[in-house]
Amino acid sequence: AGKRDLTRPLVALAEAVLEVSMTVIRHAMRFAPIAVFGLIAQTTATTGMGVLVDLAIYSIAVLAGLVILLALYLALAAAFGRISPFAFARAAAPVQLLAFSTSSSAAVMPLTMKTAVDRLAVAPALAGAVVPLAATINMAGTALYQAGAIVFLANQSGVLLSPVDLALIMVTLVGASVGAPAAPGASFAVLAATAANVGVPAEGLALIFGVDRLLDMARTAVNVTGDLVACRILAVSGDKAPVNA
Repeated sequence: AGKRDLTRPLVALAEAVLEVSMTVIRHAMRFAPIAVFGLIAQTTATTGMGVLVDLAIYSIAVLAGLVILLALYLALAAAFGRISPFAFARAAAPVQLLAFSTSSSAAVMPLTMKTAVDRLAVAPALAGAVVPLAATINMAGTALYQAGAIVFLANQSGVLLSPVDLALIMVTLVGASVGAPAAPGASFAVLAATAANVGVPAEGLALIFGVDRLLDMARTAVNVTGDLVACRILAVSGDKAPVNA
């Protein structure tokens, strides 16, 4: 009881800081759509309507890249996980839908583990070890999105990227995506830092922020698909899952 009395002021302080932080975040989120609209309107007025067409092309290119990555995951599941792409897609669909709606790999982690165990015949101990680790380090969809965003921002700002710059960007983003928080919008900080390192003006980030939510939802769905594929392949490699489960 004495120790609890000693820690009570510290706990109360932490709760107060949390409440203040959440209040600030709630107010910021209320004004975020208006702020994004204003930034895009300012950019459009300065550069013309053509920037909206470029933004649409950028979004389509990123989504196309994510679709290709998703197809690659299905191929890996078929080749090394010994499960048909259709069977895997049916099993993963609920997880992908929840990931798409929450934009957070961490939020869907319990469902990811349950799906791996119940529908992909993965041992519970293996799923419990792989899914949390994969949710942290398996961010291929995020790295793909960030690379596309850097190239788009460089083109918009007139910055020429050499092949060496592109290779460095890809290596940096793949490394930076490992350990990135599995929360909505968390990759934006990594994107801003990488853009500054290659000489891309950070002001351009406001332009892509307006479409980031949709792309965030899509890349999170691809990321959790990769987590499930990793679980299935590891389970099969240890002979712990039947063929075409």
